[in-house]
Amino acid sequence: MLPGACFAAADFGLVEVVRELLEKGAEVDAEDGKGCTALTVALYCGQAGTARALLEAGAGVNAGTGRRPVHAAAMMGTVEMVRELVEKGAEVDAEDREGRTALTVALAFGQEAAARALLEAGAGVNAGTGQRPLHAAAKKGMEEMVRELVEKSTEVDAEDGEGRTALTVALAFGQEAAARALLEAGAGVNTGRRPLHVAAEKGMVEMVRELAGKGAEVDAEDAEGRTALTVALVFGQEAAARALLEARAGVNAGTGQRPLHAAAKKGMEEMEGAARALLEAGAGVNAGTGQRPLHAAARKGMEEMVRELVGKGAEVDAEDGEGRTALTVALVFGQEAAARALLEARAGVNAGTGQRPLHAAAKKGMEEMVRELVEKSTEVDAEDGEGRTALTVALAFGQEGAARALLEAGAGVNAGTGQRPLHAAARKGMEEMVRELVGKA
Repeated sequence: MLPGACFAAADFGLVEVVRELLEKGAEVDAEDGKGCTALTVALYCGQAGTARALLEAGAGVNAGTGRRPVHAAAMMGTVEMVRELVEKGAEVDAEDREGRTALTVALAFGQEAAARALLEAGAGVNAGTGQRPLHAAAKKGMEEMVRELVEKSTEVDAEDGEGRTALTVALAFGQEAAARALLEAGAGVNTGRRPLHVAAEKGMVEMVRELAGKGAEVDAEDAEGRTALTVALVFGQEAAARALLEARAGVNAGTGQRPLHAAAKKGMEEMEGAARALLEAGAGVNAGTGQRPLHAAARKGMEEMVRELVGKGAEVDAEDGEGRTALTVALVFGQEAAARALLEARAGVNAGTGQRPLHAAAKKGMEEMVRELVEKSTEVDAEDGEGRTALTVALAFGQEGAARALLEAGAGVNAGTGQRPLHAAARKGMEEMVRELVGKA
């Protein structure tokens, strides 16, 4: 009970209770579940009086398998206690369980005065197997500390556990002033996780321009094979994308997702300006696999963009990852004008290894489109992946108008290896359609 009581007394700053417990045999350097001694706990709680009582009783300044007392004093910014601990022999570069020194901890919590006290005591600016001091200062945007640290260090481009330099960290947290201080100190623009990609992701247009001007490889790829231009578009940063285009970023560069695909996936409507700029710069409209830009434009009902993409050579019957053509996608989302533009461009009415255009129109109840499609097709009874014809699909979704249009076009009332039209109508409770189907059977 004595160690636990001692921790509680240290926590609440009960100096006399701490002294009494120690006189009764409490172990001054006993650890709690986190590897902290009572001295560390007192310092975490800002209890300087209690901390001094523990020091007088012989508390170890380097005791504890978790955070050391000096880490606690650094975190809380208690400068006098930092100095006192160092004077009593605290190992200034000892690491906590995360591999951080007290200097890194002070900077991580924005405790500039404590950090300076540690630097005066000879704290290593490159010490620690975890987060480095420079990374911590960069993340916190402590511009002056960044300048001071780089003056004392030759490792301005050291990487953290995620492969990021201090420059990348500064950009990732929007710390533009700290980033500029690092650039002035000669931080590499092409090292670690690329700074340009991070600036593009965050939409930091001026930093994008500055990095490109300092020699950042504008078409370098990230771990996913994406260029900074693609990253900017993925995150909807149109202004950053335009800045990269001004810096001559390749519109077809990257072994991963391409820029035009990124703009399409983000939403061609939202990113229409960027998409047009990419097209004008020669972006490939058919590059890559999966959803094509044409599918994205069809989905959003962007009729003019559909025409423009087709005019630039988009493969009108290319399939997406579900085996659907752009025509099917337009119909799935009820985009009749886009569907007509695709039909004018001779989109195949029977194309696609996935859902067919006729099934999509039937499901959506687009009666006029159903009539137009059956006029252009001889496959009115083609089956979908579940063995259903377009007539069955229309009935399954209660689309009576579309079902009648299909019957007028000669759709088979007994066709399909899956659910039959009669079963679909009965299940939907379509009494008149049931009578009509029985009469045609």
